[in-house]
Amino acid sequence: MTQFSIVGRPRSSDADERIMRAALDLYGEAGWYGFNLTNVAKLAGVGKSTMYARWNSRDRLLIDSFNQFIEFPPITGTTVREILRDEVIYRLGLYFGEHSKAIRRILVEMNTENEPALIEIYNAHVLYPMRAVRDRLWILKNAGELSTQISVTRLLDAIEGSTLMRALTLHPDNVECFKTEFAEYADDLVDDQLRILHHAGDLRLA
Repeated sequence: MTQFSIVGRPRSSDADERIMRAALDLYGEAGWYGFNLTNVAKLAGVGKSTMYARWNSRDRLLIDSFNQFIEFPPITGTTVREILRDEVIYRLGLYFGEHSKAIRRILVEMNTENEPALIEIYNAHVLYPMRAVRDRLWILKNAGELSTQISVTRLLDAIEGSTLMRALTLHPDNVECFKTEFAEYADDLVDDQLRILHHAGDLRLA
């Protein structure tokens, strides 16, 4: 969890959590232009004085809220398959999780709003984690696990794009069932991609 320091009266961790959860909920529903401290306070059930004693900027509140509840796990996989599988499961957890609306909103508004807070959030929770995965795949490629003819960027694009499209197009009636199948879906998606490469002679398997 991210630590942050805010000047004010003694803190209530319960109030902090309610405010930050409300911030993500409001942003997910209303977007950047519907996001303000007054509405967050109402949704969190706290007074304005409680809110402003902790945050006096909607930018800082939204950044802190994302940092507190959305955390990229360390990359522990040692093979191409393990790394990609873990990435699919992680992304599905974001796209279908408690704060999925906020995550999906940042993907949309990053391309339409030129706001420093949104750029910082996008970089921290979308761009940099994907770069970390890409960099690890490059290490494996340089070690001979992937052919020099394979584009790491396009391979990761195929995985990330398929995962996002699954989240965007799945019928709401099927979401709860699908949540129990993340691991199976990740296995199938990654294996499909690697099978294509293997059959083309582009993946070197130990």
